[in-house]
Amino acid sequence: MKTFRGDKHYGFTLVEVMISLTLGLFLLTMSMQSLLTMNKSFVTIKSSSRMQETARFTFALLENDLKQSRYWARSLGFASFSGSAALTNINSTNCLEDGTTWGRQLQQPIFALNNSAVTYACVNNDNYLHGDILTIRYADNQLLTNYDDEQIYLRSLGSKHRLFVGKDRNLAINNDLSSPLSQLIIAHSFFVADSGRTCKGELIPALFWQTLVNGRPQKEELLAGVEQFQLQFAVDIDVDGQPDTYLNPDQITGWQNVHSVKVDLLVRSDCPDTAHLDNKSYQLADVSYQVNDHFYRQQYQYTFNYH
Repeated sequence: MKTFRGDKHYGFTLVEVMISLTLGLFLLTMSMQSLLTMNKSFVTIKSSSRMQETARFTFALLENDLKQSRYWARSLGFASFSGSAALTNINSTNCLEDGTTWGRQLQQPIFALNNSAVTYACVNNDNYLHGDILTIRYADNQLLTNYDDEQIYLRSLGSKHRLFVGKDRNLAINNDLSSPLSQLIIAHSFFVADSGRTCKGELIPALFWQTLVNGRPQKEELLAGVEQFQLQFAVDIDVDGQPDTYLNPDQITGWQNVHSVKVDLLVRSDCPDTAHLDNKSYQLADVSYQVNDHFYRQQYQYTFNYH
């Protein structure tokens, strides 16, 4: 830019040009820094929001199952079972994929394994990573008249129950209660496993459950980003109606004495961010989980009443 005075031409001096360039570079640097800060804040807020939603949905799923399992557990003391599908061993920790054994273990409405899938074949074979495994069983409160031939059902009248597979619904042994209505048997095992997906070369963990499909356990992914799932149970050891202490799953001998379930959940972002470093140690139930990477994480805890 030039100015005119009379017939003479005047331009910027070298000093003025240098000052202008310096101020311009300074303003550009500040603008870029602001943009980077805003972008980092956006990424952090977005990751935080997604992790909160993951935790909220996880706790909602658990709450629904635990409420129905609690109701079922309270009625077990008055229950009398028969039918064409027999109950399976209440004390067995096995989870067999080749039959309906796992779903018919109704007298154990709640059960957990501590940081292990040993003897739990239907989970152990499905890319289990780490953490506790929580199994919940109950008869759904919705009454049905339509059946799937391979699913497991319960027909009830008062304290009498008839357990059967759908294809056997018309057998006489299942129809002596003069009730055409039945309840679907629900069984879920919650655990952390490999989703089979990666982001920037890093494995994405997820919360899965084993659920009954055709009466047999089948894995389904629920929520990506769940990295740790840890449990402790408030137990009434002396059976005086009041819980005495919190125990880890491997310390419990009487699951019928569980009063509440405390869940520690660690959720992380799917993808790492090199601008972020997480080198914290997270205490989740009986596990101290040390990390040193570039994922965003949040820890959540919720206690569910079970009595």
